[in-house]
Amino acid sequence: MSFSAGDGLVHASYDIPFAFGSKVVPDEVIIVEMDEQSYTELTQVYGQMWNRSLHARLLDRLRTDASKMVVMDIVLADPGPEKGDQELAKAIKNHGRIVLAADRTRIPGVAGEQTRPPRDEFRGAAASWGIARVEPDTDGALRKHYPGTELTVSLAWAAAEVAHAPITKRPAERRKDRWLLYYGPYGTIRSVPYWEALDKPPGFFKGKIVFVGGKPRTRFLGEEVDEFRTPYSLWDGQYSSGVEIVATMFLNLLRGEWLTRLSPFKETCLVLLTALLFGYGLTSVRPLAGAGLAFLGFLGIALLATVLVWQCHVWFSWLIMAGVQIPCAFLWSVLAYTISLYREKAEVEKELATSRGALEAVRASPPTLVVRQPGSAPTIANYTLVRCVGEGAFGQVWLAKNTIGIFHAVKIVSRFSFEDAGPYEREFRGIQKYMPISLNHPSLVPILHVGRNDEAGYFYSIMEAADDEISGQKIDPNTYSPRTLSKDLQRREKLSVAECLSLGLALTTALEFLHQKQLIHRDIKPSNIIFINGVPKLADIGLVTDISRKGEEATQVGTKWYMAPEGPGTPAADLYSLGKVIYVASMGKGADEFPLLPTQLDERTHRDELIQLNRIILKACEEEPHKRYQSAAEMHAQLLRLESRLRPRRG
Repeated sequence: MSFSAGDGLVHASYDIPFAFGSKVVPDEVIIVEMDEQSYTELTQVYGQMWNRSLHARLLDRLRTDASKMVVMDIVLADPGPEKGDQELAKAIKNHGRIVLAADRTRIPGVAGEQTRPPRDEFRGAAASWGIARVEPDTDGALRKHYPGTELTVSLAWAAAEVAHAPITKRPAERRKDRWLLYYGPYGTIRSVPYWEALDKPPGFFKGKIVFVGGKPRTRFLGEEVDEFRTPYSLWDGQYSSGVEIVATMFLNLLRGEWLTRLSPFKETCLVLLTALLFGYGLTSVRPLAGAGLAFLGFLGIALLATVLVWQCHVWFSWLIMAGVQIPCAFLWSVLAYTISLYREKAEVEKELATSRGALEAVRASPPTLVVRQPGSAPTIANYTLVRCVGEGAFGQVWLAKNTIGIFHAVKIVSRFSFEDAGPYEREFRGIQKYMPISLNHPSLVPILHVGRNDEAGYFYSIMEAADDEISGQKIDPNTYSPRTLSKDLQRREKLSVAECLSLGLALTTALEFLHQKQLIHRDIKPSNIIFINGVPKLADIGLVTDISRKGEEATQVGTKWYMAPEGPGTPAADLYSLGKVIYVASMGKGADEFPLLPTQLDERTHRDELIQLNRIILKACEEEPHKRYQSAAEMHAQLLRLESRLRPRRG
């Protein structure tokens, strides 16, 4: 029996020794990564099959450079355009040392899977092929080699066979348990973007084993991503790509330096020895001396575990002994936990006192809502305007049906709604800047068409219709009410921490995309966040404009309580507004009550989770811009770390 109780301790027993190893940069392998920039530079469409003529061109280049071998971590099971398939098959054959990837798919109606190999013309031209797969642990981290199935080898093993790795001469050992020996954190194995690889100087890949694969690392809601936790992710927050994991497995096999775990019998013997030594020995000394001996015992076991990993390539679940069995270490942990609870309680009380003072200082009357009766709308070609479903200071939003019966939202902005042309033209400039990029991110509302009639004094934009509050995408024009975050909060008061994290993760990726295009939103608030097919999206983009250059001030537009103290115009100001949105959603309070916490915080189910989320909110909403997150990507990474920490706890 293996003492594997407590998955967290077992996983940490594997992870922690990597913090003390030296980084080893393998020179045998180069990764050609199909990253986000390569999609852009090579005009490929994310989610669709790559142009296989590009793959053929890359393989011809690698053959000219005399690369030793190429491992394509790209599943070529489906047919593509005939010309591209022919060019790729020829390039595979001409190179002669190409290893291809297969995948595993579910068998319809059966609780099982089947292998999808590469197409015949590719498989016949390749040197070998194997299943490209990884199997994360229960906490989402990758620690173990994927061995393949009984009939089919893994991609890493197939590549190792072609490279004549000694271990592959013993086929009976293929499916034995092996654990990954990582050579360093993300990026240790040298990589180049796909688009750059095509233009590298002659001889760049000479004598190298080249792995080709990957996909953009941007995290979109509901989408599988090509990033995986490793032992190094615990302290550097970086995730590795699937192709980098497969390359690491291959290097382990090629070099014969994977990790093995002590047998259950040996781990049992160590557990019994620890119980005998510390369970009896610490009872014979005074508490102070016992604490010192227990601490030395913890360090000794940790040192032994680290030496075994790096010198003998062996690991075992040492934290079960050092962290659970040593009685004084356990008492030490209880004491530390008690102290941390005391400090946390004091911190919460301090925050409550501060927020009460802040609330007294900043409380003011809520803004007056001016309600106007919707007037008659102009005619929009190919659309029937059904009814007005929203109206604000800058226009009306109508539910409209096109000629084939699909519902869309049409925003109509009239020149006669303004005293002068300035706000009207500003709204139109925002649409001009936003529309060209609106289709390129899943958390931005896509603008499908824009029209303008200067004689009649209006312009309009056609967008996807938001979900109905009750029925989602099943829209009844008689009862339709667009679903916004503001309406969700009116109905539910607040969202769970998990929902707030999903909301924040989606919107930080949208803001990072917008800011990379040198644009800012300037009016992020719950009523400007709509849901389409359940996905939160930034809407009402009439205030979108260029990021202010140093020394310039952006027009003071936006919404009170959500606007940064220094005003709009910078990415940091957008992040301040998003922080206020997450505050309102998670605490069930108005934006004007920030930073007040719920008075019944101690009684909330996920109190600790809410406190951790509040720390992120407080940093995003710092009064001084330089103390905030300096990019949406930085805030996204912090939210992602919190989600990763909380996910195993909820699971």
